[in-house]
Amino acid sequence: GCLHPPLPLSSRLTVLATTHGSLIGVSTSEPLWSFRFPDSSTAAVPLVADSTTVYALSTDGVLYALSFEGTVQWERKLFPALARGGGPYLPLLPLPHGVVAGDASGHLVRVSAKGEILWERRYGGSLSRGLSANAEGVLVTAVAADGGDSVLVLDSAGQQRWSRLLAQTQLSCPAAVSNRRVFVAGVRQGEPDPIPVLHCFSVSGELIWSQSLPAVPRWLSLDDSSRLYVVVHSVGIGEPISGLLVYGADGRQRWKLYVRSTIVAPALLFREALLVLATGADGSLGAYILSTRDGSLQEFLSLEEAPPLVLWPAVTPDGDILLGWSTRLGLLRLGEHPWKWLLF
Repeated sequence: GCLHPPLPLSSRLTVLATTHGSLIGVSTSEPLWSFRFPDSSTAAVPLVADSTTVYALSTDGVLYALSFEGTVQWERKLFPALARGGGPYLPLLPLPHGVVAGDASGHLVRVSAKGEILWERRYGGSLSRGLSANAEGVLVTAVAADGGDSVLVLDSAGQQRWSRLLAQTQLSCPAAVSNRRVFVAGVRQGEPDPIPVLHCFSVSGELIWSQSLPAVPRWLSLDDSSRLYVVVHSVGIGEPISGLLVYGADGRQRWKLYVRSTIVAPALLFREALLVLATGADGSLGAYILSTRDGSLQEFLSLEEAPPLVLWPAVTPDGDILLGWSTRLGLLRLGEHPWKWLLF
């Protein structure tokens, strides 16, 4: 089955990473090509792509670049293998004409589309919060330390623009970045209870506003108008409760919605609607389609009859939503209703 979310390259071509160590390019009806990692390794993190190249980081710490036709263009050893104490690796961050890779030990590498190392940095703390970037190539990550996480912002050449310590705060999700704003969220130690928090910085490092949150933030999504969608989750006793909180660029809350389920992935944003996947206490899976204007429910898709899935959706260029099967090679396509199956 699928090991990671599918990677749609076009409306007719999607790449799957399998649990058996293969990458498979599939059309809407059949497999087109396949590549197998050597030495029983698999894809360690989700696949990414730029305009011409697919990038895959194996459990051996090797970065592979493949054409959209499945031809290996180059490979480069970046990190120690997971089996030899390396990692964990950060999810790959695609940039124009290349990719940024990293591991939790504090090692960041930018690699060009031709396999050249453009820059390399090492930091003295964990980078386990992941990487984010805006359209101008500004990179944001967080360095963890005992006194709190530090927000670290780099330019496209890997040079530090600014760093800000968030005292006694542990970030709980990757940052969201626009051309003017950097949003980070986590949990600040407090008495008697920890306090979930959300901060908004300018891209030059000025703190613009902060908000306390009702529960631990899990994901941030940002639309073109810098409206921020925050998924929070309560892990208390009883039924699971997740919330979706929406903030404008000025820090004012636009609307909020709570569901008696666990939202399992970031909100997927479309022009006038958004989609969140959630599982109930009994394990049942459903997709909520909500208005971006006020959060009103537009449609609910029950996925109770679906096979076991990798619960991280991908979106094709024509707006269909894909989910990979986890127990055999297949795709679930949420497009025209009723939703369709693709089996390989």
